[in-house]
This record gives sequence, C-alpha cells and structure tokens, in this order.
Amino acid sequence: MIGYFDVRNGCAGDMIAGALAGCVGGNEIKKILNGIDFPYGYSIEIRQVLRSSGHSHGIKANQFIVNVNEKENERSYKEIVSIFNKSRLPLSIKERILAVFETLAHAESKVHEEPIEKLHFHSVGQTDALVEVAFSIIALDFLGIKRIFASPVGISCAAPATLKIASGIPVIMRNFDFESTTPTGISIIKTLVESYQDTPPFLFENYSYGTGTLLTDLPDVVQFSYGKNIGSNFERIGVLETSVDDMNPLVFDHLMEVLYKVGALEVSFFTGITKKSRPIFSIRIMCRPEQKQRISEIIFKETTTLGIRYREEERIILERRIRKIKTKYGDINVKIAYLSSKEPVNIMPEYEDCKAVAIREGIPLKKVVEEVLRVILKGK
Repeated sequence: MIGYFDVRNGCAGDMIAGALAGCVGGNEIKKILNGIDFPYGYSIEIRQVLRSSGHSHGIKANQFIVNVNEKENERSYKEIVSIFNKSRLPLSIKERILAVFETLAHAESKVHEEPIEKLHFHSVGQTDALVEVAFSIIALDFLGIKRIFASPVGISCAAPATLKIASGIPVIMRNFDFESTTPTGISIIKTLVESYQDTPPFLFENYSYGTGTLLTDLPDVVQFSYGKNIGSNFERIGVLETSVDDMNPLVFDHLMEVLYKVGALEVSFFTGITKKSRPIFSIRIMCRPEQKQRISEIIFKETTTLGIRYREEERIILERRIRKIKTKYGDINVKIAYLSSKEPVNIMPEYEDCKAVAIREGIPLKKVVEEVLRVILKGK
C-alpha cells in the first residue's frame, strides 16, 4: 500500500493524526494505544469541522484533540524512550515511533546545544504530542501502508527545531502569519517519507483531511491519500561513493553500524589498488535522496575522504511482506518477496531471528535456517 501526505500548507502532529483518523476506525486505534502506559490519563476527541478551501466551498477536516487529565511538567527524552520501550506495542511500531522522536531529539539537541541524554522536551514532549505520534504510526500500520510519499513541506513562522529538521528535504517558504509546521509534524514527515516526488501509480482507495484548532482564511489542512500499488515497483534512490587509501579499515565496522542506524539502505566496501601500488577502499552507500546530506556528513566525519560522488538512480524492487513462522525453536520471522501480489519468488528467514536462536540453542545457524525452510515447504 502507498500513502501520500499533501503538506504544502504545513503540518502538525494533530493535523497528521486527524487526517489518518478519517481513514481508519478511531476506536480500533485507541484500543492499540492502550498498550502504552502513559504517565497521565488522557482521552481522544475527533471532531469534524469545516475549513476554508480558498474557494466558495469548504473542506471537511478532522480535528484530533487529546485531553490530558493533569497538568504536566517538561519530560526528558530518556523518559519518552522508556515509555515506548516498556509499551506492549509490536516491535516494528515501537521502532517507528522512537525513530520520530529520535529525529526530533537530534534537532532539539543541536538547537539548544545540549547532549541528547540530558535533553528535556517542553510542548513536544507532552502527552498530547506522544499520543499524536503513536496514533499516526499505528494508523499507518493498521492501513498496511508500506511506502510513504509527500509534497514539499510548507513552512512559516517556524521554530528553530523545525528549520533544523527541515534540512535536506524540499520545503516551500510561506508568508503566513502563523506557525504552519511544528517540530512534531515535520519529524513525522521526515522520518517516514520515502520521497517528495511523484508517487508510483496506485489504485486510489480513500482520503481524508486533518486540521488543527487554529482558525485561518487559508486551507490550513493536511490531506492523506492511500491505495494499492498497481505499477512497476520502481523507487528512486541516492548513491554516494568515495575512496580512501590512508585509513585503518578496522573503522569500517563502526561506519557501517552508524550508517545503517540513520537509515542507509545498503553499505558496501570494495578493495583495489591505486597509484604507487597503494591499497584503496571504495565505499558505496545507497540511501533515500533526502538522506544525502545527513549521510554525507557522517562519511566526512568518520573517514579521511575529501570528496564524495553522488548520483540518483531508479531501482526495481519486489513487494516484501514479513510472515511469522512457528518452528520447534519458536516463532521466526520470514521475509517473502512477491513478483505480483500472489506470486512469491523469494523466501528468506530473517537473519537476526535465526542468529538469536542459534546462540540460544547452541546450534549451527544453518540448522536453524534449514528448519524454517522445512516448515515453510511442509506447509505448502
């Protein structure tokens, strides 16, 4: 499934949650939210209101309002991480929620010149912001959205953290007299969006609008649309390459770990011989185009290179789904790749799951893989 956010007039956490609330059963998502033990009690109210469209007719949009039972103080980034780590949400949802707050934390840390481990959030760390982010991630998962695209982000009267997060993504600077995009809103968009260009063709299914509580004469709404991918599975990626011949290759392990942590799609190292018969190491990283700046900064900081080559390419990908397989060693996730929605062409047990079992049971890794494949073939 493909999702698209139209955020050219701006976005905030409540606007994104409101747009998604119009596409899912709000009560279903609320039940899943019960798996998070927030420090303060709260309730969610979803209202449908009329907003200006800039023309004679208005737009029906959802207001997503979180009512918190008690007055809150500031909350540390560590506390936020702890709240979601202790939750009973599926791991994949936890990780996406925490990735949003990591994006936000890095920006706030740079703006306030404060280490992340000592960072405290004010409004962006309150229960309402936490619920908005969690609701949005859960709703996207509920809809089965695998790929997310967006328009350029409309920015006006922005907070410093918003501008920091906006670095490296397409924006439209607006002349509004209000804060059109908030740090929470742009953190969600930057963390989740694959590309700010056109989407691949998809079979349109539904749409909805989300808005905030501010009344303006402008179409102050976020539109979310989604549907099934019906075209070729093409996606645009960035390729960064560089070569080094004067550094210890032992650092490559750390470099690879850092690059994957920030979302690099693939990291490869190649050896060769250069001038004066010196050994050379070529580094190639595949990433989303909007990650170019962040990954370039990491390469410059972690290696001795003085320059990086960059280009954009299209790659053809298979649709991938994760399926949990019951084996005698317990549940193990398997990645299944499809040429079409009903034709699997590749089945591979998840390496980390198999590795964990092999270590726990004290058996060869290949034995675990063989057992998973045996169960799959038996089930056909």
